[in-house]
Amino acid sequence: MRRARLDDLDFLVELVNHEDVEPFLGGRAALDHDAIAAEIERSQDDPTSYGRFVIEVDGARAGVMGFEVENRRSRIAHLERLAVHPNYRGQRVSDEAARQLQRHLVQDLGYHRLQLEIYDFNERAQRHAERVGFRLEGVRRKAYWRHGEWMDGALYALVRDDLKVPDEIGLLHDYVMVHNECVRTGDWKPLAEWFTEDAVLAFEGVPVGPFNGRDAIAAAYDAQPPDDEVVIFGTEENGDEIASRYGWSREPGKQAGRMLITPRDGKIQKLIVTFEED
Repeated sequence: MRRARLDDLDFLVELVNHEDVEPFLGGRAALDHDAIAAEIERSQDDPTSYGRFVIEVDGARAGVMGFEVENRRSRIAHLERLAVHPNYRGQRVSDEAARQLQRHLVQDLGYHRLQLEIYDFNERAQRHAERVGFRLEGVRRKAYWRHGEWMDGALYALVRDDLKVPDEIGLLHDYVMVHNECVRTGDWKPLAEWFTEDAVLAFEGVPVGPFNGRDAIAAAYDAQPPDDEVVIFGTEENGDEIASRYGWSREPGKQAGRMLITPRDGKIQKLIVTFEED
């Protein structure tokens, strides 16, 4: 699985217009070169909120899938546009690709909930959703006009607890969620509770800090609060430390630096924030 590029355009146009694929896509799916090119560019410019991915098998293009942020505050992503070329059906290509996308969205980008909707006549897609861990949550009755009649939409979802995401990575994403809520509200008191009493906050690349202890950290955020929300591009475990690549929502495609978190007992014992070139 990789981000779609403009040199994938011909393959994607051919795939979504294939007679065995197009009938199962949403009625508003992009089908022409210009519309799909716009989706690819959006995926590259705003990678944490929107994605178009190409599925490859042994280096050959085999399918496409995507997502779009549904609710940024509650970290909900809507999955869409999963399509595997008929030549690769029956090999569980879509299952492996779906699991990779789940891990990327939840573990790397920090989404808490993934959801999707499937036409009721698409039984194959519903079986696929259940195989890869989605749960049926309900049905929207006669919600969509498709193929000359009203269609039900089956609603599926999974949450982070359904995946084996390390608690330390979950801590990082939950901390960023609270940070961003503090940016929106202007109230920074809730952020201090995410640090241990003896926590350390340090910055690299700017002449600020370090700040030692929860009270000092709280005072620092109160005195010089950030004015933009954080976006996370990816996370990884490095021994006892969790490293993430981060940016700011005003420039959602640009990496600003790294956040290095050392957790202890479900809280942050040390946080290092670096400011680096993209």
